[in-house]
Amino acid sequence: MFFKKLFNRDYRFYQEKGEKYFAEERYSDARHAFQEALQHVHTESGGSDGAEEKIRGQLVETGNRLALMNLAEAEFAMNRGDYAKAEEHLQLIAELTDDVSIREKAERLSGGLNPETSVTESKETRHNCTGCATDAVAASGNDLVPDFLSHQERFELLVQTLPGGLQERYANLGEKFVMGYLMVHGGNGEAGARILQELLNEEENDILLYEIALIYYKAGNLAECERLLRRALDLNNENPLCCLSLVQLLTDAGRLEESLPVLSHMIDKQLLMEQSLLFLGDVYRGLGNDDAAIESYAKALNFPNAAKASAERLVPIFEKLGRREDAAFLFKRYLKGCC
Repeated sequence: MFFKKLFNRDYRFYQEKGEKYFAEERYSDARHAFQEALQHVHTESGGSDGAEEKIRGQLVETGNRLALMNLAEAEFAMNRGDYAKAEEHLQLIAELTDDVSIREKAERLSGGLNPETSVTESKETRHNCTGCATDAVAASGNDLVPDFLSHQERFELLVQTLPGGLQERYANLGEKFVMGYLMVHGGNGEAGARILQELLNEEENDILLYEIALIYYKAGNLAECERLLRRALDLNNENPLCCLSLVQLLTDAGRLEESLPVLSHMIDKQLLMEQSLLFLGDVYRGLGNDDAAIESYAKALNFPNAAKASAERLVPIFEKLGRREDAAFLFKRYLKGCC
């Protein structure tokens, strides 16, 4: 029962963990950690004066950041025509923040929902407890941006949830890039692709290579997509989207062994750790290496966003191996009530 040893922590541990996650812009993880800290500060003695007030303030700020991320996710869902998913994200905003400006932006987006299709169930809103979509390469398909948003608002919403400091890098590529990017993600892909290619001809850049790789992916030219992704990683091997997209491309093609070095690199560099650990476990499981899969999934349990998906993968492996006590413990902690 080695898993039980992971959970004997005091409120300071969770508060410090939340502060670390917040600094890394991992706001969902931070919120979970601050909530744990708040629960512990009520039950522990010796807490410093003002600890609860400080944690509550950290929760408010984290909620605001998450609300902004849900605002962007609602935008992406609307871009795909998935109005049910967009409505789901917009409803979450009311639970996450009381910030007036964020709520007003959510109301503006809500006004663009299609009432006839908002009740249609999408594949992402059907019962699915894995909670970890890793289709990074195809994630930008059919990005039709609502016309009622300004030029700057559209760009900011599209790049707001990019990981690993990419949001700032995208914003610093200049007006010509913004124009091409909005065209590609707004239904005018051919014209946008020309602009991005012109910029790439002027100077190679991992972001430009990645965005053009996506265009080739959508066109079905997977070989050129792979070539561009690998060239992008030659220029910047810490671009998390390039790494994850290459992994997705390789695993979709059944080239599991080739994805292992990329995933190991991502974990070494702490790039998209939740997705990387889950993906690594999936790859090892696909290769028939249950021991390595268990090791990777067990590490993923330490990340709140990946814990449920990891437990769902571990439980059947443990049951197959006869480790019913471990399977029962994980089911009770992570999966009880999961529908």
